[in-house]
Order: sequence, then C-alpha cells, then structure tokens
Amino acid sequence: MRPEIAGYQPQLDTLVGFVEGRVDGLALDAALGSAQMQSLLAMFEDPQYPASTNFFQKLHNGANRTSLGGLVNSEGIIEQFLGKAEVPFKPLKRYGNLYSLILSAVPNYVDPPVEFITQKILPADQTLSDTAKKKLTKQRVKELFRYTDKPPRWIQGADWPIRDGRPLIFVGQIAVDAPELFHDKGAVFVFFDPSGGGFETVAQFY
Repeated sequence: MRPEIAGYQPQLDTLVGFVEGRVDGLALDAALGSAQMQSLLAMFEDPQYPASTNFFQKLHNGANRTSLGGLVNSEGIIEQFLGKAEVPFKPLKRYGNLYSLILSAVPNYVDPPVEFITQKILPADQTLSDTAKKKLTKQRVKELFRYTDKPPRWIQGADWPIRDGRPLIFVGQIAVDAPELFHDKGAVFVFFDPSGGGFETVAQFY
C-alpha cells in the first residue's frame, strides 16, 4: 500500500469490498458521497489529464450504478485505482461475470433491471457450471418474457414493461408513419397485463 493513503482505511475497505463482491452498488454510491472518499479517489489526479486520472470523477460521471453496464464499469475503475494505490485485493468480477452471462443467454429484445435479473432470472445455485447457468437463464427468460407471435423489434433500446414483478405479454407492434403528427417514423409496442386485463403501450421513434 502506498504510504499516502494509509489514513483512508475505511474508504479502502469499501472499495476492496466492492470489487471482492461484499459491497453492492447502493453502498458504494453512499460511500462516494463522503469528502474522505472523494479526496482518496482524487489523490492521483494529474492536472494535465484530470479526466483519466481523477478516479472519483470517473466513478461519478462515467458509471451509472443503476445499470449493469455501470456496475461493470465501476468494477474496472476501482480495480484500476487499487492497482495504482498498491492495495491488494482479490477481484471477484461479480458484475463482469454476470454481464458476460447475460450477453450470452439473454436476447437483445430484453433488458430488465439488475435487481430483476438477479432475483427472478439467474439460477440461485451458484455452484452450477457456466453451461448450466446459461441454459437455465435462457429457459427462465422464455418463461417470463412471453409474446403472442414474435418478440418486439425495438427501434431504440429494449423497454419491456414489468409490473408488480412480472413482465407484461407482448402482443405486437404497429408502425407509425404520420408526418402530419410526428416528425419521425416509429412504432407503438402493445403489451397485455394478464393480472388487470388491460393493455399498455410503449412508443419509440427513429
């Protein structure tokens, strides 16, 4: 450990805990609000290259921890900082491994929140092989994200509605080409809520 960071042990414990899988994104966000953590992460800033050397700014601006991609970025940024600070750690790649599994097992028409993925989709048995996890994940996605004929062909990012912990059923999409009403072409995606018997729509435009 570099001697100049010796007085930041509680903050270092949080950073190491995150990359080792003991601290979640919410706890990390809370810790980033402290002046001590901000001071620690800015310690190696080069005034000529602040964007790439101020690790607090990199975490604050470039890693939205409400998304899986942001959590993966956070892992990488903190691992880079700990390496520069010469702090030993055992990287778990908790979110990176999860991201790899999702990329291989979840179709691109589905993009549920991280909490939904971990609680509703991923197998609870972490001793399973990667092949078994992938198979069970694919099966679970198929069970949860149902559609009547074909899955949605999103124009922008996937935006499948989830209500009360259950994805709605995709019924179909309607092309929108009305220049007198809208500047761009697009589509309306129609979903059915079996619990309430109603319909919900999502509109996207090019």
